[in-house]
Amino acid sequence: MTMDANKKKLLTIFGLFLVPLALAATWYLVLPDNYRPSSMTNNGNLIDPIYPMQAFEQPTKDGETFTGKNLEKKWTLVHLIAGNCNEACSKWLYNTRQLRIALAEDMERVNRLSIVDSSAAVTANQKMWDSHPDMQVVVSNKGGVAEQIRQHTAKEAYPENSVFLIDPLGNLMMQFPPDINPKLLMKDLEKLLKLSHIG
Repeated sequence: MTMDANKKKLLTIFGLFLVPLALAATWYLVLPDNYRPSSMTNNGNLIDPIYPMQAFEQPTKDGETFTGKNLEKKWTLVHLIAGNCNEACSKWLYNTRQLRIALAEDMERVNRLSIVDSSAAVTANQKMWDSHPDMQVVVSNKGGVAEQIRQHTAKEAYPENSVFLIDPLGNLMMQFPPDINPKLLMKDLEKLLKLSHIG
């Protein structure tokens, strides 16, 4: 066997070994931890493709300004509330509050956000807000979170009182239907928190 043939054979062997290794390294380094394929199955619905929230500014119920920076480095559970918070809405606010408390040491990694459709709704639901001091409440406006979610998702697929999840990078990524068992939502969130190094 000639020297050139030996070189070619050696390069082929190295190629067979190194190419898969390089691909695996690229896959590991480029993709965020929580988006890599794993054995986990989701109880909620993955939003495909995920939607990066665009820049926005919204007034809070206390007259402050809520922006994309408020979503950074936290997992955010989002409630969209049209008008007065009805019984199903109230139940889900209770569920996500208890879920967050149950996360114990991971509680601070998760935010809750409710978006109402008007300033009048802020006043109408004041007693409700008093029961949820840990929850951020903002008023919907043009280009805000609620409008972006509705524009990016089909109303038929995501009915009233759905709960949405935004990741610590500001990506809309999951939806939980109103009839899901809260324990299943909890399981999904616990898995994401365990896998994630970004929030």
